[in-house]
Amino acid sequence: MMNSNREQHARCLKAQASMELLVTLGVILAFTIPVILLLFTITQIGYEDTAKAQADATAKTLAETMNFVYGQVAGAKRDIVLNAPPSTESITVSNGEVIVKIKTAEGYYEGVYPTFAKVGSIRPIEKRTGLFIVEVKNVEGKVDITPR
Repeated sequence: MMNSNREQHARCLKAQASMELLVTLGVILAFTIPVILLLFTITQIGYEDTAKAQADATAKTLAETMNFVYGQVAGAKRDIVLNAPPSTESITVSNGEVIVKIKTAEGYYEGVYPTFAKVGSIRPIEKRTGLFIVEVKNVEGKVDITPR
């Protein structure tokens, strides 16, 4: 009989230790998971702000280069390196504006910069991301844009 009481007591102690371990892990998880989700959300917001700033800078760089080349004599040419964010949908030039359209969590964002250059031909700059070269050339008083 004494052995059976000792065995029961040992089982109770093992069960209590297991339960304490489970409760401790549960409490740790209850505090850790919300913190991880919060950090992920903050990181995502910072990433989108960076992408918006990149879109604005890309539009500004292309528009200023177009204006510069347009102000030069026919035949003037300049190659520039653009850095489009990974979420870029398109880069367009129309109605006196350079527009870099990117996709964000809230929808679409357009980085816009004005230009006074008269536009000749533009080869499409769609779905280009990262660093790439664009040739801007003055052809008979109009600006031609060619991505490479």
